[in-house]
Amino acid sequence: MTPEELVQEQLEAYNVQDLQRFVACFSEDVQVYKFPNLLQYSGTINFENHYAKAWAMNPNQKAIVNERMSLGNLVIDKEKVIGRASGEVVQVIAMYKVEGGKITQVFFEYE
Repeated sequence: MTPEELVQEQLEAYNVQDLQRFVACFSEDVQVYKFPNLLQYSGTINFENHYAKAWAMNPNQKAIVNERMSLGNLVIDKEKVIGRASGEVVQVIAMYKVEGGKITQVFFEYE
């Protein structure tokens, strides 16, 4: 699977809130940052707990990719997150680093 295909797979799993399928796209030691370098959480357990809680609070949440670009093992998506319980629409830039067939790092910027 190419890095773009892997990022697409995690997006599809995210949008149907399939936690097992989603987590399978990420390495066991995945690191998630608020851009540029503020570590939010790391490791599969923390990653899984974060999304389980987020989806429980926002069962209709989905991400729509407006633009995607990639270079080597980096994939960058410009997304719009919709369906939040608050009604808020969030604009997001997500950068995914892929190594060994898994996403190892994610950097988010949002407003």
